[in-house]
Amino acid sequence: MPIKKFFANRPRDSLETPGFCGAMQKWYETALGQYVLDDEKDLLEDCLSRRFGYHLLQIGCSNLDMTGSSPIGHKFTVIREPGKEESGIVARGEALPLANDSVDLVLLHHSLDFAEYQHQLLREVSRVLIAGGCVVVLGFNPYSIWGIRTRMPGRKKSPWQGRLLSTSRVKDWLKLLDFQVEQVRYAAYALPINSPAVIRYSGLLESAAKHVNWPTGGVYMISAKKQVLPLTPIQTPWRYITSTHVGLPIAENITRVSRELNAGSNEEQ
Repeated sequence: MPIKKFFANRPRDSLETPGFCGAMQKWYETALGQYVLDDEKDLLEDCLSRRFGYHLLQIGCSNLDMTGSSPIGHKFTVIREPGKEESGIVARGEALPLANDSVDLVLLHHSLDFAEYQHQLLREVSRVLIAGGCVVVLGFNPYSIWGIRTRMPGRKKSPWQGRLLSTSRVKDWLKLLDFQVEQVRYAAYALPINSPAVIRYSGLLESAAKHVNWPTGGVYMISAKKQVLPLTPIQTPWRYITSTHVGLPIAENITRVSRELNAGSNEEQ
């Protein structure tokens, strides 16, 4: 099979595909999904526990709550398929019904992998974040065995049909939107095979890979801060007042006036 045909783009599901969020929810209940979920929660626990504010927004690929480790009080989600037990804002991530500068932290849980308009999603995140706010992106790494599986031919089920973005691409987009990237972490180094035995034995070196943050993990996390643009005050230049009149010193004026008064009193006498 030619290489171009092997890596040809095929129709992919997205967050707008009916039933997609439910399929992702079921995948996270499998052995492989639970393995990824545990690794992602470990990444978020270290990151979210140090972020403070008033409002936290999660935009995810499923209805899972990934914000449990955050100390922020008000947490809400944007969902595409509301269920009986889930609550949140039913909306698209590319068109958030929120005011500008209204959220302290935004968590993108694989929503960037499956968004139809990926850059527009990041623009909306930048719009609703306050100055100094933080965005945390969780995504599947295209430069890993997990990423290679998404390029395999044939019809694929969730989560193997996303348009995966590399960490360098996401960082470039964030910098264009005036974000300062603070942290990039990797996880999920086991083979992407839904078998507890394969997951256990293929992840024997996972602790060492996590320690050195080896960039071949199946999942990455990027945290970035929205920069505050400094305002440079416009200073009015000094204006030099030129005058043709030259005044006398104060002491000299007082002496001249006193002499004139004395001369006038002598004449009256």
